[in-house]
Amino acid sequence: MLQWMQKKLVLFLKAVTITTVILLAVFFNFPTKSGWGGLEIVKAQSISDPNSELQTGVAIISQPLGLPATDIRLVVANIIRIALGLLGIIALVLIIYAGYLWMTAGGNEEQIASAKKFLINTAIGLAIILSAYAIVSFVISKLLGATTGGGEGTGFNLDAPISQNFTGSGALGQIIQDHYPARDQINVPRNTKIVITFRARIKTDSFVDDTNGDGIFGNCSAAITNWNIDCDHAKFSDDFINIKRADNNEPVSGAVVLASIVNKGMSNEFVKTIVIKPITDIGNPDGGYLGSATEDVGYIVRLGSGILLNDPANNNPSAFAARILGNNYYQWQFTNNTSLDTVPPHVTDVFPALGVAEASNSVIQISFSEPMDPIGIQGGFNTNPDYYYLDGGSIFLKAGNSAAPLGNFSLVNNYHTLEFTPSRECGRNACGGKIYCLPVCDKPGAACAEDNYEVLLRAARVLNPSSFAAQPFSGVSDLAGNALDGNKNNTPNTVTSTLPVFPDQKQPDNYFWNFTITNRIDVAAPYIHTITPGLDAENISRWQELSMVFSKRMRAESMYNISIVEYPAQAIPIWKVPLILFNTSTTYTRINHGPFLDAVRQYYFPVVSSSVEDAHFNCFYPGKGPSRAVDVGTVTSPDCNEANPQNCCEVITTQNQSFCCNGVVSVNTAACLNYLRTNSI
Repeated sequence: MLQWMQKKLVLFLKAVTITTVILLAVFFNFPTKSGWGGLEIVKAQSISDPNSELQTGVAIISQPLGLPATDIRLVVANIIRIALGLLGIIALVLIIYAGYLWMTAGGNEEQIASAKKFLINTAIGLAIILSAYAIVSFVISKLLGATTGGGEGTGFNLDAPISQNFTGSGALGQIIQDHYPARDQINVPRNTKIVITFRARIKTDSFVDDTNGDGIFGNCSAAITNWNIDCDHAKFSDDFINIKRADNNEPVSGAVVLASIVNKGMSNEFVKTIVIKPITDIGNPDGGYLGSATEDVGYIVRLGSGILLNDPANNNPSAFAARILGNNYYQWQFTNNTSLDTVPPHVTDVFPALGVAEASNSVIQISFSEPMDPIGIQGGFNTNPDYYYLDGGSIFLKAGNSAAPLGNFSLVNNYHTLEFTPSRECGRNACGGKIYCLPVCDKPGAACAEDNYEVLLRAARVLNPSSFAAQPFSGVSDLAGNALDGNKNNTPNTVTSTLPVFPDQKQPDNYFWNFTITNRIDVAAPYIHTITPGLDAENISRWQELSMVFSKRMRAESMYNISIVEYPAQAIPIWKVPLILFNTSTTYTRINHGPFLDAVRQYYFPVVSSSVEDAHFNCFYPGKGPSRAVDVGTVTSPDCNEANPQNCCEVITTQNQSFCCNGVVSVNTAACLNYLRTNSI
C-alpha cells in the first residue's frame, strides 16, 4: 500500500495542480462577453461588493434555501486552499514515515533504499504543492485584478479570500471627509448633484476650467440661462474628474463644478467642498438628468491625481498620495432610480433648541430631512447695522446686545447638518484644547449676562407656484434643486419679500427660531453609553453595524476624527464616514465602513480620541466608556451610565491614567494599540 502511495503521489499532485489552474480560469474569468477577436470584455463585479448583481442574486437564491450567501468563486478558492493544506499534511506524514523507516532499518539496505525513495518522492510532491500554491496565488491575483477593476494594489491572499476594500476606496476617511451620493447608495434620484468635501484646502484651478471666462474657477454667471455656457466645467478625464455608467463605461457629456468658498472675498478664503452637476444632454440648457426613466442605472465617479491641494509651502501636492491611501485616485459607485426628486426639504432639529438657554461655548446646529446644497450656506457672518448675514443672503442672525459671531458654517453629517463653529477663543478644555464661544452682551454699553439670538434661513425662490423647483443660488435648497419648505406644509411660497429680514421675513417658507445664550461655560465631559460591536465581540459579519451612543450632544464635525485601526494592516485602508442622529440629550453615531474581513482572523480597533468633542467643545476626556465584554449571543456592550457604574471603565482623571483601553484603564492611545496588537491571538 505504501509503495503504491509513493509511486502515485507525484502523478496525483500533478493532476491536482492542473485541475486547480483550470478551475481558477473557469470560475474567476467566467463573467465576460468575449475576450478574443477585439470584442469588448465586461469586467465582473467585485465579489466583496454587497450591491453587485452577483451577490444580490446569490442572496436571493440562498435565503429560501437556508444557505449562506457566498460567492461560488470564493467557495472554490476555499476548497482549493483546504485541498492544498491537506496535501501538505500528507507530505509531512510521508516525510515522518520515511524518517521512521530509515531510523529503524538496523543496517537493512533494502529498507534504507525504500526510505530514501520515500524522501525523494515526497520532496518532489512537496515542490509540486508549493508550485501549485504559487500558481494559484498568481492566477487568482491576476484574474481578480481583471474582474474587480484592476489597477495597482489589487491582490488576493489565500488566507484572506475576501478583500474588504475596493481599489480607489482608501481616501474616504483620509483626505476625503464626505461625499454624496454615498458609496454604493441606491435609489438616488436622477436630478441629484454630486458633492465632495475634502479634509484639506484644494486648488480649484488644478481641475476646473474657467468656462464662463470671468477669471474665477468654480462658479456661474450671475444669471444662469444655460448650465453648459454660464458655468465652469471640470477638466473631464480620469486624471481629474470623470463620471461614467457602471454597465458600459460610457461617460456623461461633462460636469459643471461649483466651489463652496469660505471667507469669500477675504485674504484667507478657501475651498474644501465642491458641487458637481453632471451634464448628460448638451443641447438641454438645464444639462439633462442622470440615468433613465425606465431602468435603474449605476454610475462610477472618479477623482484623479490631477486634483491638487492648495498648499504652496509643499508645492501644491496631489490630494491623493498612493503611499498612504493605497491608490493615487478615489472612486465610488452609486445607482440612480427612475424618478426625479420633487419633495422639498425641511428642518428636523436645531441646537440650541427653540426658546432654550445654552452656555456661550455652544455650536449652532441645523439638521435637515435630506442632503442639502452647500453653495451659499457655508462660511461666516458679515455685519449689517440691523443683523448679521452670510454671503449669498441665505442665513441671517440677530443678537440685540452681541457682536457678530466669528466662525464658519460647515455642512456635515453627509450634508444633513449645517453647523456653525465659533472661532473666538474663550478657554481651554480638559485636554488642553481650545474652547470657543459665541459673543454675549459685548456691544458697547450692554449691561447683561445673556442675550437673545434669532436665526433665519431664507428658502430659495421657486420658479413657479406649482412646485418647489428653485431658482439657482436664491436661497436654501436641497441637492435636487428643491426649495426649503420651512413650515412643512408642502405648499410652495411664491411671495418674495424685499422688506427687512427681521421681523418681516419671518414668513413661509423661510425657517426661523430663537434661543438664549448665557455668559457661562459648560464643562461637563461626554462619555460613551454603549458600543456596537462591544468589547471583544467575535465572528463579526462584514457589514456589521459599527456605532456608539454618547452621553451628550456632540459636535458633528469632530465625529469625523473617529478612526479604525486594522491589525494586520491592509494595503488599502478601510474607508469610513460617520452618520449622526441627535436625540434629546444623547448622540447616536454610526460609522459607515468598508466590509470587515470575515474569512480570516482580523482585528479592528475603533479609536475615539480626545479630538472628538461635544457641542460645547468638551473633549472626550477622560475616556469613560463600557468596560464589560459583550454578553453571549449579543454584539452591543452593556450600558455604561450613572445607574450602572459597574459597566463603566473607571478612569482615574490624571494625566498618566486617562484612557480606556478595551475597558481597562491605560496611559494613552499608542500604548493601548501596542498592547492590543501584542495580545491579539
